[in-house]
Amino acid sequence: MLKPAQGDLKAILEKVNIEDAFAKTVGMRVVELSPGYAKALMEVTDDHVNVFRMAHGGVIFSVADHACEAAGNSFGEPAVAIQNNMHFLSPGTPGDRLEATARVIHRTRRIGLIEAVVRNQHQEILAQCQQVIYFRGSKA
Repeated sequence: MLKPAQGDLKAILEKVNIEDAFAKTVGMRVVELSPGYAKALMEVTDDHVNVFRMAHGGVIFSVADHACEAAGNSFGEPAVAIQNNMHFLSPGTPGDRLEATARVIHRTRRIGLIEAVVRNQHQEILAQCQQVIYFRGSKA
């Protein structure tokens, strides 16, 4: 796997935290980044719940996807999701601090496979997912 320079990782981290308008709008941020790995955080607020007062599935999906975005792009070349499969295992509630960790577990020149897990502040697993990414082939 390609190993980006530390300065490149810092630039990628800043890019996903500053330029991702959706992530900023809902309050997600990437707090750790290394080649093939990322951790994203988000707090569940009253604005993020469904009719049952549980974290909306889209919120849990989004924080996992944000971690996957950073992990996939951590090699310094643009990568986009082409498939995602998520298993919702336990509900989140308002006040929960969601932590999504994503790791690239397989990579070829054009395709990568990422596994991600979303946990709450008690380290309970709320969801697990796998995401397939496509490396577009030019520098980010």
